[in-house]
Amino acid sequence: MTNSKTATKTPQQPVQARAIETRARIIEVAMKTFAERGYDGANTRDIADEAGATHGAIRYHFGTKEELWKKTIETMFHQLRMHVYGEDGTELLNIKDPVKSMREFLSRYIRYSANNPDHARIMISESVRGGPRLEWMAENFIKPAHKILMKETQKQIKSGLLPDLPPVSMFYIIVSMCQMPFVLSKEIKLLHKLDLQKNPAIEQHIDAVMAVLVRNGS
Repeated sequence: MTNSKTATKTPQQPVQARAIETRARIIEVAMKTFAERGYDGANTRDIADEAGATHGAIRYHFGTKEELWKKTIETMFHQLRMHVYGEDGTELLNIKDPVKSMREFLSRYIRYSANNPDHARIMISESVRGGPRLEWMAENFIKPAHKILMKETQKQIKSGLLPDLPPVSMFYIIVSMCQMPFVLSKEIKLLHKLDLQKNPAIEQHIDAVMAVLVRNGS
């Protein structure tokens, strides 16, 4: 005798899988589009077309353009946390040697920035414009992260591992060194024939940042 639960559940699984794939693909295209065009220049019909989805799929999964943007930002910061800090957020905390811990943090952050340059591009775009979207990002994602990272920056300055500079300046110097070369990767490739988004250029950039920032960091 056929199990009625199994019979009704099985056909739904491929449909659900396709829906998840469609949603993820829309977010991936949306991230690229928001980075390249900004929020105001992004068009949800264009996003749907590039994602191989219908405009109705965007309305179904996200509702409005603003909600699509918010879900894209949420996904972006989740990817950052997972890549840099790991599943439970404690991987870096388990490294006791401060130089090794700093190198691991910079290595993970730089690799993330190399593979996800649209993160920084979106941040720059929203920071230039200011307004409610930046405030929403700051309240939900940036402030909590900066609270932890600023504390760690102050600690490393006090220990002598980082240069004795104002903590906010030092923090944004680190962020800029890790992110900006990849934001400008097309310019660098055009002018210097160097593809920073591939190895060995990524590893060389990690070494360069360590050499500049961290005392006895080689």
